[in-house]
Amino acid sequence: MGYWKVIRLGNRLLSRLGICAAGALTMLNFGPAATMAVTMGVSLAVYAVAFGWKFAAGFVFLLLIHELGHLFAARVVGVRSSVPVFVPFVGAVISLRQAPLNAKMEANIAIGGPATGTLSVFLCLVFYLWSDNVLMLVLAYTACILNLFNLIPCTPLDGGKIAAAISPHLWWVGSIAIGILFFYTNNLFILIIFLFSLFRLWPGDKNNQNDRYYQLGIGQRIKVALWYFGLLTILGIAALYLASLLP
Repeated sequence: MGYWKVIRLGNRLLSRLGICAAGALTMLNFGPAATMAVTMGVSLAVYAVAFGWKFAAGFVFLLLIHELGHLFAARVVGVRSSVPVFVPFVGAVISLRQAPLNAKMEANIAIGGPATGTLSVFLCLVFYLWSDNVLMLVLAYTACILNLFNLIPCTPLDGGKIAAAISPHLWWVGSIAIGILFFYTNNLFILIIFLFSLFRLWPGDKNNQNDRYYQLGIGQRIKVALWYFGLLTILGIAALYLASLLP
């Protein structure tokens, strides 16, 4: 029992040190490409200490693919954004240089990450089937879980931004789901997400629905819903299949 407490304490210390290091680096006067490269390097080093360099390299690659999906989607809808910035044990983020015009545009950008993340699942699976390399199988499963987690419909996850274009009522489902997840994991990061989700719910989803930003046509909502529930279905089935292959 004491052994696991030490491991949990070590993980918390590593995560906090990683966040501080990445934050300090991004505050320096680096160019966009250098900022991405430096924060990637910091994340890679921290993950390598915790999980080994092979898995660390694959995991950082999965995060990069996910964020490039957001970046590409933002370009498609005409919104300028920053390059991805990596934060150990948090993931990676891009920041938008201008606000989306409505919830549909924001949802399109949010969908880009899980969509390319889903492609990375099948890319890793193909490499596993071709090479029999168990690491590729683990990375494929990791990509499934990573993107499924991001699709939980609560702020600040991608799912919360997507759900807003379907119905803000889904935020209640997301908050309950993330709360249950925290109950079973006792993970500090999940607790922070849970608190953020409650803060978003505080004004009430009725107020959000009356906001012009969220007033979309039924056709727009259906398109977003098809993407959202389609990705959930594909990733869910893939996760069950990959779990059955894991040794």
